[in-house]
Amino acid sequence: MTAPRRSSIAAAASNALEVFFAIFLMQLIANTLCNTSDEFEGFLLCRQCGLEITRADNLVNVPSRIAHRQRNDTLSGTRGILIQLFKNPDGKYFEVISSSEAEVQKVNKPYLEHSWFPGFSWTVAVCPRCGQHVGWVFEPTSPPSSSGQQGEKQHTDTFVGLILGNLLHEQEAESIIAVPKTYHS
Repeated sequence: MTAPRRSSIAAAASNALEVFFAIFLMQLIANTLCNTSDEFEGFLLCRQCGLEITRADNLVNVPSRIAHRQRNDTLSGTRGILIQLFKNPDGKYFEVISSSEAEVQKVNKPYLEHSWFPGFSWTVAVCPRCGQHVGWVFEPTSPPSSSGQQGEKQHTDTFVGLILGNLLHEQEAESIIAVPKTYHS
């Protein structure tokens, strides 16, 4: 083989390697920047102290016929989240979302009276770090029955009703700019 032919083969191999590396690098960047996962893994935080209360993918829809108003909304990147408006016996209103799991601490004993979800007892739930009231833990009071009205599916597992106004999405928290106070002497 002649010297010019060897150098042209080496140059072609070098160019092919550069093209391969460039394509590999572009795919790596695209995969990093464009997470194509359908699952959104954002956290909802305690608005007072920032503790991670629940993940967005733990949110579940538990409809209640006692709710004053219901709406579906996109929350933390998850579409179709049921937000319900409830009124307690003291006349205070709460917008509530439901989660299958949450980092909360139960306070006191469960109550059957005034439950927003018939067939469930409720217990006040607070943030385990700061004690902020973040919602209620709802636990079934009896074994599941098949007495749903006209084929509606009844929720039968323990869940946590979280007060929407006492939570903050982690992206919202990251966007808050805190300006330190200046003191003059």
